[in-house]
Amino acid sequence: MRGIDYERLLARRLSRLGFAVVRAPSSGSGTKMDRPDIIAGRRGLIVAIEVKTTSRRRIYVGEKGVEQLVRFSECFGATPYIAVKFKGSGMDWLLIHPRYLKREGGTYSISLEEASRIGITLESLILRRLGEYS
Repeated sequence: MRGIDYERLLARRLSRLGFAVVRAPSSGSGTKMDRPDIIAGRRGLIVAIEVKTTSRRRIYVGEKGVEQLVRFSECFGATPYIAVKFKGSGMDWLLIHPRYLKREGGTYSISLEEASRIGITLESLILRRLGEYS
């Protein structure tokens, strides 16, 4: 599967969880515009997501892509997340806030172990938000 296929899978999953979802064509650092892969909203919760997958135990995200995601999120009023899928690990999607990525030169990264400890699942994203109302 290609990156676009994973973006579509994640967008459908968010939609099944009750989010209104837009997948942006020509997104990320391949364009001059600050545009995440996915923008999703559900009852006041707005998230901007950059989608990354890997077969390795560490995922890398380009510095420019992270900066664009954060800039877009600040302007749009969204919470930025990197959605990571460690293929073959048996783990579901994990959402990682950019502040938890480790900077290594011109890239950011996070290991499978760190992501599983820090990341949140799609379902817990909804639960955390509901918890803010009580």
